[in-house]
Amino acid sequence: MLNTISFLESSLPQFLDDLAALVNVDCGTFTKRGVDFCGDWVNARGQQWGWDMEYFPVREFGNCHLARLRGNGAGKFLLLTHLDTVYPEGVAAERPLRAEGNKLIGPGVGDMKAGVLAAMYAMCALQAQGFDNFAELAIFFGCDEEIGSPTGKKFYLPLVEKADAALVLEGARANGNIVSARKGTGEYILRVRGQAAHAGVEPEKGANAILELAHQILALHNLNGIAPGVTVNAGIIGGGTRTNVVPDAAHVEIDVRAVDADGARIAHDAVMQLAAHTHVARTRVEIAGAFNFPPMAKTPAIAFMADLAQATARELGFEIHDQATGGASDANNVAATGVPVLDGLGPIGGSDHSPAEYVERDSIVPRTALLAGLIEKLCTRRAELLAFKNEK
Repeated sequence: MLNTISFLESSLPQFLDDLAALVNVDCGTFTKRGVDFCGDWVNARGQQWGWDMEYFPVREFGNCHLARLRGNGAGKFLLLTHLDTVYPEGVAAERPLRAEGNKLIGPGVGDMKAGVLAAMYAMCALQAQGFDNFAELAIFFGCDEEIGSPTGKKFYLPLVEKADAALVLEGARANGNIVSARKGTGEYILRVRGQAAHAGVEPEKGANAILELAHQILALHNLNGIAPGVTVNAGIIGGGTRTNVVPDAAHVEIDVRAVDADGARIAHDAVMQLAAHTHVARTRVEIAGAFNFPPMAKTPAIAFMADLAQATARELGFEIHDQATGGASDANNVAATGVPVLDGLGPIGGSDHSPAEYVERDSIVPRTALLAGLIEKLCTRRAELLAFKNEK
C-alpha cells in the first residue's frame, strides 16, 4: 500500500496535466469529435503503459475503448468509465479547468474525467508494483453514458457477464461516501386527447385536455410511496394552442424511481393503470414508457465489496461509508446481470452538470489508492466474493 501511495503522489503532477487535457475539450455526448479525441488519448496512453487496447467503432456517438491488463492469477474484474459529458460545444473554451483552493472546477471534471484517470492510474500503480494476482483487469471507456448508454452497454454488458465484479468510477459523494445502491429510473409520457372548441362561444362542445391532465398529475403524485422508496415526479408539461380555444391535447413527461425490482414493477403497473380512468368527459389518456435503468439493490456480494472498500480506506488512514442514491449510472445495468458492482469510486466531488462542477484535489491520491487497494483485496479474497455472489 505504501508503494502505491508513493507511486500516486509522484504521479500527481502528470495526473493533473492529464485532467486538464481531458476536461478542456468539448465532449458532450453528441460531440463525436470531442469524445473521440478523449478516446484516442486514452488509447495512446494505454499503449504507452503496455496495455492491450481495443476500440469499438460507433457512428452516431464517439467510439468506445477497452484497456486490458493480463495477470497470472484467477478472476476478471472490470472498471467502468465514460468519456462523454452533458455540456454543449463552446463550454470547454469558456470554462477551462481552473483551481479555486482545493477545488478543481471544469465541465466534466467530476463526471467523470477524474474517474477515468483514477481508473487508469490505479491500474498503472498495480502494474508498477508487480501485482498480478488476477487473470485480467480491464477498463471500459464508454461514449454515451449521459443519455443512458444505449450504445455503450451493448459493448460492456458482454464483458460484465464474464467478470467476477465491476467497479464504476462515478465520483464519490460530496461527503466522501461510495455508492452501494442506486434507484432504478423510468421515463414515461402521459398524453391526453380532448376536443377543441371556442372557449367563449360554445365551450360545452369542448373536452379540456389540460383540465384532465391536471387531474392525472395529481393522481401521478399520489403514487409516491406506493412501494418503499418509489418516487414519481411530473417534470415537463405542455398543451393548448390559444387562450380562447378549449385545448384538445396536453401531455406530461414523468420521472419514476424505485429501489428494487418489485417496486419498479408496482410503480410501472400503477402508472399505466391511470389511463383506464378519466375525470373530464370525452377525454382519453394514453401512457407510454418503461424503466430504462433497472434498480441496483445492495446485495450480500455488494455489501461484502463495500466492507472491503471500508477496510482499505482504514488502512490508508481515513474512513468511508457506503450509501444509496437516487441517481442512475452504468452500475444499474451491471446490477441487472447479477454481477456485483460498487460505484462512487472516483475522487470526491460535486455539483455535477453545473458550472460549479468540481473535484477535490486532495482526494485524488487517496481515492485512487483506495481503488487500487480494493482491487487487490477483491483479487486475493475472490473465493469469498464468489460465495456471496452465488447466494440466492
